[in-house]
Amino acid sequence: MKRIKLGTICLYCILCIACFVILIPVFMVVINSFKDRNEAAMMNIHLPSSFHILENYKEMIAEGGIIRGFLNSMFITVICVFGLILLCSAMAFVLQRKKNLFSKIINMTVVFGLVLPIQIIPTYFVCNFFHLPHVASAIFVLIVANMSFTVFLYTGFMKSIPAEIDESAWIDGANQFQLFFHIIFPLLQPVTVTAIIINFMAVWNDFGISIYFLNSARNYTLPLTVYNFFGNHSSDWQLVFANVVLATLPVMIVYLLLQKYIIAGMTAGAVKG
Repeated sequence: MKRIKLGTICLYCILCIACFVILIPVFMVVINSFKDRNEAAMMNIHLPSSFHILENYKEMIAEGGIIRGFLNSMFITVICVFGLILLCSAMAFVLQRKKNLFSKIINMTVVFGLVLPIQIIPTYFVCNFFHLPHVASAIFVLIVANMSFTVFLYTGFMKSIPAEIDESAWIDGANQFQLFFHIIFPLLQPVTVTAIIINFMAVWNDFGISIYFLNSARNYTLPLTVYNFFGNHSSDWQLVFANVVLATLPVMIVYLLLQKYIIAGMTAGAVKG
């Protein structure tokens, strides 16, 4: 018993140290966004001699394009998440229910998509060849980039739903769309919430894909506004830190409010059936 208690204490100590390691950079970013230009340039975690919260954030919002970036991020993220939920849930239902060679090949292709890196340059030229608008190209590529994991997530959960439900619906006269949208999809609520949160954070925080396709300041998302703002104000660290805080605040709020659903949705399919 003493060894178990000692091990538990050591584990708690390690976790506390890990929390401090993670929280110190966050604290440094937030506290430096409250300082003046000279103190912020020192890059330390000391409290400011005088707070300049309103001045820094007001100037940064006026020059950083935060509002436009927020609207662009919301527009792209909502469309991508809606498309991913609709396409991946239906695809996972078909792949899990069909037991033929074609579905197995598609399922293996989805699994390979989890490990294969996306090739940005060829993808960009393909979109350019079809004369797709930049925003539409970014949306399509972001959906494809996150599709494999979402299908994999839905497929694992779909195994916990008995196939007898499908047979009962067929007997009652339901067609394919009624079976999926009225019967199956409501049962996917736990994993759907998880998929929404994960894809929301993935699309909102995306930088690598967006920097290639959203090549105009008018179309920049919030992460790109940080990149653009830093290029124009590389010496104004108090404004850069303020920009980082506001850019990460929405996704941080979403994660903190809904984090319990992530674990619940990812483990629900593993403990059923």
